[in-house]
Amino acid sequence: MVYRLKAFIIRNIFLCGQQFKYLSTALLVGLIFVSGYILPKNAYAKESNTIYSAHDGVSIITASDTYDGSGQLLLALRINLQPNWHTYWKNPGDAGEPAQLYVQIKGEDIIQKTPIEWPIPQQKLENGVMSYIYENDVILPFYVKVRLQNISPKLDINIRAKWLVCDDICIPQEGMFTLSLPKGKFSASSQRDSILQALANRPHHPTWPVYITPTGMLWLQRTPLDIKDINKAWFIPETPGVIDQAANQPSSIQKNLLTLQLKLTKTFSKGESLAGLLFLQHKQKKVSVFAIQAHVSKLPDAAGQNSLLLLVASAFLAGMILNLMPCVFPIIAMKLLSLSRLQRSPFSNRFKSSISYTLGILVSFFIMACGFVLIRSFGSQLGWGFQFQSLPFLLMTAWLLFVIALNFMGVFDVQITYQLDTTHSSASTYISDFFSGLLAVVVASPCTAPFMGIAIAGALNSSLWASIIIFMALGLGLALPYVVIACNPPLTRFLPRPGMWMVLLKQFLAFPLFLSCVWLSWVVYQHNNPVALLLLWCGFIGWAFVCWLLGIIQALKMKGLYPAFRITAALFALFIGVMLIFTVYLSFDRHPSSSNIQTAENKIAFSKEKLNQLLSHHQPVFVNLTATWCLTCLMNDKIALSSSRVTQLFADKHITYMVGDWTSYDENIGAFLKEHGREGVPFYVYYPSNGNPVVLPQILTPELIKKYLATPSKK
Repeated sequence: MVYRLKAFIIRNIFLCGQQFKYLSTALLVGLIFVSGYILPKNAYAKESNTIYSAHDGVSIITASDTYDGSGQLLLALRINLQPNWHTYWKNPGDAGEPAQLYVQIKGEDIIQKTPIEWPIPQQKLENGVMSYIYENDVILPFYVKVRLQNISPKLDINIRAKWLVCDDICIPQEGMFTLSLPKGKFSASSQRDSILQALANRPHHPTWPVYITPTGMLWLQRTPLDIKDINKAWFIPETPGVIDQAANQPSSIQKNLLTLQLKLTKTFSKGESLAGLLFLQHKQKKVSVFAIQAHVSKLPDAAGQNSLLLLVASAFLAGMILNLMPCVFPIIAMKLLSLSRLQRSPFSNRFKSSISYTLGILVSFFIMACGFVLIRSFGSQLGWGFQFQSLPFLLMTAWLLFVIALNFMGVFDVQITYQLDTTHSSASTYISDFFSGLLAVVVASPCTAPFMGIAIAGALNSSLWASIIIFMALGLGLALPYVVIACNPPLTRFLPRPGMWMVLLKQFLAFPLFLSCVWLSWVVYQHNNPVALLLLWCGFIGWAFVCWLLGIIQALKMKGLYPAFRITAALFALFIGVMLIFTVYLSFDRHPSSSNIQTAENKIAFSKEKLNQLLSHHQPVFVNLTATWCLTCLMNDKIALSSSRVTQLFADKHITYMVGDWTSYDENIGAFLKEHGREGVPFYVYYPSNGNPVVLPQILTPELIKKYLATPSKK
């Protein structure tokens, strides 16, 4: 590198100058002259003045050779250290000092104390003293905010830096650096890749929770890695003095639990969280580093861990309750017609229909389980009901329900769950039952029934086979009520004999499906995408026209009339259908909007940073994570959370009401749910001014909220 070659030349000339004073001066002038003409002039980036010593050469480098007016600059403090010398991380360890930066832009009155984007440090244990250090060529990136509006023709920056370099001795250093960047279109510097590489070497922020006990036992249960594949772990605190940094950190890996014993010091407050870097070494020797915030929690005992049997039982019970949730109301129409058709059918037909419906549900849940596991294997944090965060999925679901409703109204005739012939059954009927099961899962997916949260969280954080078993139990619970009623004739005797009333009921039950389409239209509207809403409404008209054509074709075919017209109309309907499906591509939201929650006087938008800030000031907070496609959430909001009693209760107790909108995917909300062992909404948690957080049930009433807010939590 040209920079290092020049530094080497000047440094060694400087050291030799004491013995060869006049000769070194001549050589210095000559070498500077040669390096200025022989070495490439543009081989390095826009760079400040360089401060040299016998131990290092320090300068400020930039990611861009210009300032593009964006209001932010990416720079880096570069410390080129001599062998055996080092500088320090933000927690230097038992001794040392981290680098500090103070930035002033010409024309601004303020001086910014700029935080450094610290890369992952090395550990150095020497004579019982632990240090966290950097060696060799050190690049410490940082961002500078530019508040000036009019900058012409250049931006002048003054940066004062303090740093410490050590070997056998430690030498504090300080210097003033100046940069002058011309204003213009962004132009990447030759040092940009080095700065970006240093940024990429920062620790990742995990989406899974880590806890610490009051005795210093750091523990975790869920990670994207299989805990069995981890053979070593260690921890570096962000704040010096909270643990004995040189002490051994024995780790233990048992089943799905990893523990790491830390030796706490008296300065550590046992009620506060512990921040720092967690290093997890794989059996393949690869090391993953995470910037964690470990909250205080007792170590779970073996009986407290969710066994597979408990998760399966919870899933089965949740599936049964899911039949009563408002999300499944549109499917009740098809179930009722199926029961009416099967009322006086032979038991074999009833049994086959039940099996077909159950298979449809199980296949849908099987695909869902495999899809979740596959998606999460790539590091995504999508949770339960994530498909309703997708505009294309919303459009296709709304159109499907609309077409089924038109079929119920008699615009065209395709047997879904209805057939007047009560003595015979056909393969097409069983296929219809199968697809009814598929559709039941699709429409029910945004709901989170009681007992479902623990089951879904367990399924999405387990192995593939465990996830499949839990999802299958959920499907069996969803299918069981229909199977029991369909296979027991006495339970269907309340229905009259098949007749014209079934046709009228079929037409009447189309209206809940139309209402579902209205609800889905409202959900699309909440995504703040006018194009998608326009496509949805145009699609309703287009599919209505296609269904009308199909009805005409069926009527003409029954009478044997106009075969040429039937073929032409069928091709035209097929063309329109294909074009409507193709328009789904236009609905993809390439610029997702921010949260749709409108901040009112009694509530604020969810933010993990704001939550931590409020809790640090001992402010009680009630967090509500919701979504417009979650009918349970809307019901709770209408009945309980928006009631005058609860609003007044929040005001009397000075509780900050924080609402997180998960209508569109939000990584921060997904991570927060994951921290609390949840995978979907609704989710309600109350943080009292003192004590541990309290998680509320998924079905709320004003009395229930009052009860939970009045119950003191254990410290």
